[in-house]
Formats: sequence, C-alpha cells, structure tokens
Amino acid sequence: MSPSLERLTALAGAPVSVAILRAKDQLGASVYRAGRLELAGTPDDVGRAAAAARAEPIARVLDGDGSPVVTFLGRDRFALWNGRVRAEFRTSFRVDLDDRPIPAPQSRGGAPVTFERAMRELAAELEAGFRSALLLRPDPDPDAGAGARAGNRPYESGPLSDGSVRFAVGHAAATLRPDGENGVRLTCIGSELWFGRQFTQTFEPLRGARYDLVSDEVERLGADVRAFLDNRRERFALIT
Repeated sequence: MSPSLERLTALAGAPVSVAILRAKDQLGASVYRAGRLELAGTPDDVGRAAAAARAEPIARVLDGDGSPVVTFLGRDRFALWNGRVRAEFRTSFRVDLDDRPIPAPQSRGGAPVTFERAMRELAAELEAGFRSALLLRPDPDPDAGAGARAGNRPYESGPLSDGSVRFAVGHAAATLRPDGENGVRLTCIGSELWFGRQFTQTFEPLRGARYDLVSDEVERLGADVRAFLDNRRERFALIT
C-alpha cells in the first residue's frame, strides 16, 4: 500500500479537516469543512480497490448527521503533500485531508460572499460528497465540471430563467434562489413512485428557508442541502 493510502487508513475513525478545491486547473479558492473519516472496508480492502482503480468508495468523511462531505474512490489519485493526504478526482478537482486543522487563508475570510460564490462552494462540497450521483442544473462553475476536461460544454452555462440553481441526487432535489441582495432561499423536493405514478412533496428547513450570504450561513446551507439529498429529513418540515 502506498504511503498516502497508509496515512488515509491510519486516520480511520478520527476527526479530520478537508480542503475541497473545484476549479479549472485547480486554481481557485478551496472550501473548508470538517468531519469524521470512515473506511468503506478494511485497510486491505482499501489497498486492493485502489490498486484495481475501482469506482467504488474506499473511504468517506462524514458530517455530524452521518452524511458524506467527501467520498474517496479507488480510482482517485492519492499522494502525500506536506503531511496531508491529497486526492485528485480530476484535473479540476482535488481534496486535501489532515487530522490537523486546515485553516482558510485570512484574505479569503474577508472576501464578500455573493450568490455566485456560494453556489460554486456548494457545488464543490456536494460533488465531493456524492460524486457522480450529483446532478447540477446549471453547473455554477462549468469550467470545473467533469465534462469540461473532454471539451463538452454544458447546455446551460448560467442561472436558470428564475435565477435559481438546482442540485439533485436520485429522487431528492434542492433549489436555491437569490433572496434579496444578501440572502439565499432553499426549497427541497422529494418524489416517490406509487403504483406507477410519481408523487412529489415540498420541504423547507425547520430553522427557516432563508440563509444570509455570510460564510457561517453558507456552511449551514451546505449541511442542510447535503442532509436532504442524503434522505435525512429530520431537520425539514413538509409544506405541501
């Protein structure tokens, strides 16, 4: 097993910090989150999956609700960088992981949070957690998307006609819209099939559907969307 995978497996069960970077040529600002690292099997399973370049998960960083912040696959490229595990998902996407805090640069903390920046950060952490299961409409940063490497441009390159951005995994979807100059509003849709017919229900967070465009609130928004896409509905209220 490589030194990077040995380090990854040694951190199993430990609290970790991650820096998620989803940007063209990996040039941009990272999203900083924390969680607990869990292996998808034994250390030997991790080594075998990586050697076989499999698409199955080998480890996950989970948040306090048990939803995935980052999912590592056997095919990802792992390395050690300054003592941290670095996993490269593609040329526009990587994650650094460490059991020591990975602080955001001070200059980053003072930058204003816009709706566009919040959506790019959300796209990074949600794709890191759900990987190819995540659907984006549109991609808030199309140059960093999976299709950009092959030269495939998305059909939609900007916000939808109502200014919203939508994320979905399976039958769960989250729609985010600008709310005034400094807010975001979240609406979630869950659907089920009954006797060949599709039924949908609308949900909103119990703490309120509006989030301020500040770093702490954007992190809370990401956690709420992640929980809903992971079919954890405890913090949501059914409205229709």
